[in-house]
Amino acid sequence: MQLKGVLLDLGGVVLEMDGTRGFPVDRLDWRGREALARLIRAEGGRVSQDDLESLLFSPWHFDYQRRVELGHEAAWEPHLDKVRSAAGISTPDLKLLDAWFRPYGENLRPIVGAVEAVHRLYSAGFELAVVSNVPLPGALYEQVLRRHGLLECVRSRRFSYDCATRKPSPALLRSALDDLGLDRKEAVMVGDRRNRDIAAGRAAGLKTVWVQCEFDDGPVSDAEIGSLAELPDLLQSWIVA
Repeated sequence: MQLKGVLLDLGGVVLEMDGTRGFPVDRLDWRGREALARLIRAEGGRVSQDDLESLLFSPWHFDYQRRVELGHEAAWEPHLDKVRSAAGISTPDLKLLDAWFRPYGENLRPIVGAVEAVHRLYSAGFELAVVSNVPLPGALYEQVLRRHGLLECVRSRRFSYDCATRKPSPALLRSALDDLGLDRKEAVMVGDRRNRDIAAGRAAGLKTVWVQCEFDDGPVSDAEIGSLAELPDLLQSWIVA
């Protein structure tokens, strides 16, 4: 088998995001909101936590609940425009979102064995991509990958927020294949959600590997593993066969 590339989902495969869906919740949410308010004050503006809730977080969460129906992630930009107008600042979107995201991002940890597995795949010559549904700009998640020494291993990063589409559409995967210069028969999709990752992989014509989790509804994959740590040996067995 001529296998040259590996497309990886992020949460549940590389990073632990249990229960967070890729954005701050609970205490990290409130720490982020406080950091965002401090940034706005430092930029010469003034806004209360009630203002942030009514202008930014509440309307974004309403849009977020409709993301599957819409087929793309909920946009932050129109809500951030209202915050800037109310606070009298001109701070860029990414700087504002980074202030809220950073306490959460700094607490994101790789799943046990994932860093070593990515480095093994990279050292073995595989072209690697991350293809992930995320509710915020991909640059924020790239910071997390960089912090854990993974970003330099991943040549293509396709995040749903930046691409106006989300899995199970195969569009993210096809874009990643184009980035890597690979044919669909030369790559495998690895994910923990059958109804999104495996469905997208099959729709794109790739072989698929399911990382076992409690969410097991969806298409059957070509193989199953308990964690990413098992992937290098699995792919080696496919190549030898």
